[in-house]
Amino acid sequence: MTGIETLAQETSGLYAGLRQTGCRAIGVLRATDPELVDALLATFESHDEAAAWLVGRTIGFGGSSALELLAQGERERVMQVLNHLRYGLCA
Repeated sequence: MTGIETLAQETSGLYAGLRQTGCRAIGVLRATDPELVDALLATFESHDEAAAWLVGRTIGFGGSSALELLAQGERERVMQVLNHLRYGLCA
């Protein structure tokens, strides 16, 4: 196995772990904040897509993930972005 193949395999494992973390986070949120989970699923229409968005780092969050913002108490900011994604931006 070449160095690049090793790195690609390692990266694949990291992404798989990240997806699992997103799914686990949705499970925890389902118990603690069902309204947020409902908004996630209404926006992304897929548990897997919602989980991926939850742990993905985005420009809209300054390079942080929604999960990181939730851990910092920024629930309203996350809900605001979810609403913008679902309904569009209002001027």
